[in-house]
Amino acid sequence: MARCEDFPCCGHEDGCCPDYDEETGQQLNMKCTCGATVPIDSKYSICIGCIQRMMREDGEDQYWGEEYDQ
Repeated sequence: MARCEDFPCCGHEDGCCPDYDEETGQQLNMKCTCGATVPIDSKYSICIGCIQRMMREDGEDQYWGEEYDQ
């Protein structure tokens, strides 16, 4: 199970830390607050599902466009 070197101070839930290459120590991805894996080159560290959920909760029905596609 991947864990940040700062676990538990990193703030991630147990098992929700990003994955790292064991040889180089390079971070391979990001983890959303819901635990979903997000590509390392994504503009945002929150998955599209959580972004859309937050928009619905805020009463926004419009689509934010390609900038939020991963």
